[in-house]
Amino acid sequence: MAKQVLLKAKARTEAGKTRVKKLRGTGAIPAVIYGAHHQPQSLAVAEIDLENVLHSATGENVLVDLQVEEGGKTVNRLALIQEVQHHPVTDSVMHVDFHEVLATEKLRTSVPVRAVGEAAGVKTGGGILEYVMRDLRVECLPRDLPDVIEVNVEKLEIGQSIHVGEIAVPAGVALLDDKQQPVFLVVAPITEEEEAALGQPAEAGEPEVIGAKKEEGEEGAAAEGEKKAEAKPAAGKEAAKPEAAPKAEAKPAAKK
Repeated sequence: MAKQVLLKAKARTEAGKTRVKKLRGTGAIPAVIYGAHHQPQSLAVAEIDLENVLHSATGENVLVDLQVEEGGKTVNRLALIQEVQHHPVTDSVMHVDFHEVLATEKLRTSVPVRAVGEAAGVKTGGGILEYVMRDLRVECLPRDLPDVIEVNVEKLEIGQSIHVGEIAVPAGVALLDDKQQPVFLVVAPITEEEEAALGQPAEAGEPEVIGAKKEEGEEGAAAEGEKKAEAKPAAGKEAAKPEAAPKAEAKPAAKK
């Protein structure tokens, strides 16, 4: 199940880049908690406490019991860490978003899936285990939320797969993905002959096509050149005749 950790927080009213920068300078991280039953609230959590929570997490879903201090009073709010923003250079935490959940209300989220054991098709047949899905959508109460869903793949032979509907989950957890969707699949390795057969046509075909295009282009260009060469003398002869005729007619006219 998802580990529930305690984290202290303080309500804050200051906003703006300058005030948030000062807040970080005191060793605190700005945060916001969202929820379907409450308005978003700005918080501040100690950086060292948040780092400890993140480092102790065993899965992607971290269930936090937030102790929010406001006006001298402390209110406990159950939440999931929804998003953590890091500095692009130092990788330090810059901001965190919490999503409030109710202990008595089912939630929907994604849980990572992990293969357990070595598939028979991989061990004896040299096959390859493929992850078709890395996460599964689940619905459950917060207390039943698993860190990870483990699936035993030892019996998988080459060509066999495990589908969503075949996966056993803890009590209180329901899978929301299509039951016919494969999650794990063992495929046969590609042999050297198959690689050669797949690679040879592409390697031999590509130069042939390019060469054929070049030859066709060269032949077409040569044919056009020959046509132009034949057309030029014909045009010259036709042009010479009209020029000679006027000169022959002009001489008799001069004698007259």
